[in-house]
Amino acid sequence: MMDYTMFKELVNDKFMDYMPEKYRNGTLSIRKVNKINGSKDGLSILQKGEQGAPTIYVDDMYERFKQSDGLEATIKEFADIYTEAAEKMPLLPGSLLTDGAKDKIYMVIINTESNKDILKNAPHREVNDTSVIYRIMVSDDEKGIGSALITNQIAEEIGMSEEQLFKLAAENTPKLFQPVVKPMSQVIFGMLTEDGGMPKDVAEQVLDGMRGEKEMMWIISNNKGVSGAVNMLFEKNLHELSRGMNDDLYILPSSIHEVIAVPASMGNPEELAEMVQQVNMDVVDVSERLSNQVYHYDRDARKLSMATDTPNKGIINAVAEVELVYDKEQKR
Repeated sequence: MMDYTMFKELVNDKFMDYMPEKYRNGTLSIRKVNKINGSKDGLSILQKGEQGAPTIYVDDMYERFKQSDGLEATIKEFADIYTEAAEKMPLLPGSLLTDGAKDKIYMVIINTESNKDILKNAPHREVNDTSVIYRIMVSDDEKGIGSALITNQIAEEIGMSEEQLFKLAAENTPKLFQPVVKPMSQVIFGMLTEDGGMPKDVAEQVLDGMRGEKEMMWIISNNKGVSGAVNMLFEKNLHELSRGMNDDLYILPSSIHEVIAVPASMGNPEELAEMVQQVNMDVVDVSERLSNQVYHYDRDARKLSMATDTPNKGIINAVAEVELVYDKEQKR
């Protein structure tokens, strides 16, 4: 099997041969791109007079190559993907100046310690051991969600401060990604019955034995299942859930896409943090890890804080007046 270094060199040499003629006068480059909790080798083709271009990842091409029919088929497949992305790509950052485009700005949260390279180049605010960053949605279709990170340069060119981005994203995010709070049993039921699996009546009997008197574990995410962990910052989601449980909450960050809420009386936060860290290491892909910590929501103070503060902070080895649980002084 060809190693990655040789594969990258061949891609650099041959990729343009598979692109449509109008792209072949551009400049192809492969460079390190900071991604959540790590980096990848990004390939882009910059046309003369243009300020931006789509990026695809050589790392992903190599993984596909290892499972495909060969080098030529892999490069052709990704050249087609790149071409489609280039045809759909908006003219950033100029297109952000329109009111319609600003309606697409939303927020996500990432681990602070493991994403310092991203954070030094992007407007953000720290919330406990995580940071809020801002993205603009450029596509949303059956193939997934396309978005671009709002960097310091883009924020400056569109004339928006971090505070302005935060307020706009706080309003837009629940509209673009409808918050979802659902019991863990509902998730398990779907897993048991999908693709013609367990009969629904049997699955219900299994879950009845697991639930006890009331639901104890709840998933907080969004209707798209993407970057939904940020919904733990929207205070309404936590307050309504804690009121229904008649208890404070511990929040377990299962990934950047979702968190799990349990009643505070359920267990010891240090033990829960050990479980979170173990699941992160064993199950969650490094690019999707959010934190090794556990958070506490105080239903009386209506505030989210860290219930644990272990040394393992890195994790690599009413819309206009949205209430969020964050410290207003923690921003960059």
